[in-house]
Amino acid sequence: MSISLVRVDFRLIHGQVITRWLRQFDINRIVTIDTALSKDPFMQEVFKMAVPKGVKLDIYSTSEAVEQQKKGSFEKDRIMLLFKSVEELFAASQEGLTLNEVQIGGLGGGPGRKAVNNAITLDDSDANMLLEMEKQGTEVYFQTTPDYPSETLTNAVKKLNE
Repeated sequence: MSISLVRVDFRLIHGQVITRWLRQFDINRIVTIDTALSKDPFMQEVFKMAVPKGVKLDIYSTSEAVEQQKKGSFEKDRIMLLFKSVEELFAASQEGLTLNEVQIGGLGGGPGRKAVNNAITLDDSDANMLLEMEKQGTEVYFQTTPDYPSETLTNAVKKLNE
């Protein structure tokens, strides 16, 4: 057992994650990596209520997640690593979290952001961090749901710059 899916989704645990991605990868443990959430007991309880029976939820800060991976904690179960932002993902990778592949599933909207795959938006800052991760050996792709086609980071960046 090991990490089955690494996903960035600003909504964290929501309908698509629960009904589609958990089933697609037969996930039995979600590890949410978000430093702010790791310090917010109330919101942790809210997210725990959203997780289906039989699925374990752990919430770690970036540094805690790196330590857990070093201890071998991510070798047990069928795990989805779930990040709220590219910034948190990038920080974790720079601190030593080893990630072979990352799925970008939702980054929210806002000034300077452009839709590059279905409803997934991207801005220059996120693009630069993701490009750096690819240079370091992590494959990055964009996909909202299992039945929607995925898109490479290269193609997404081209759309951002059009």
